[in-house]
Amino acid sequence: MVILEKLIALDFASLILRVEKISQEYDKKDWYETAADLCIDVGALKALDACEPPVPYPYYFCTPDILLRHPELVAYYRNVAMVTQRAMDGMGLNTTAYEAGQVPPPDVARDLACRFNRIISALVVVGPVTPQRHLEMAYVNLGAGFDGSWGEGSEE
Repeated sequence: MVILEKLIALDFASLILRVEKISQEYDKKDWYETAADLCIDVGALKALDACEPPVPYPYYFCTPDILLRHPELVAYYRNVAMVTQRAMDGMGLNTTAYEAGQVPPPDVARDLACRFNRIISALVVVGPVTPQRHLEMAYVNLGAGFDGSWGEGSEE
């Protein structure tokens, strides 16, 4: 029950709803044109397009602007990338404050978006991709994080 309580406290469902709203407003052509700048493998975008139904890109990928407007989505994209907070700390990118709603500096938002997008691109390209795979990836990572590598004092 502790894991469920942590999931509820994180309010991951509200993050998913926010991403779904963003996904209704994005321009597919713009994402293709800026894929390289966003560190997204075009092959990953093609894999999302090949799904039935096609998967909106923001379900998997973010832009620095998304992270600046919705810093709490750092938690969503970090989990889709299947990266723990501890691993982010190891990269010198502590995300705890951003996941709590603090707006990251623009250069940090760009770095985070690129790191997440590179990792997610690699995961998508090796596939298989389904319309719900992003949620499976996030929940697997959340579960692993709740099991001992998530939060303060987890190494104790």
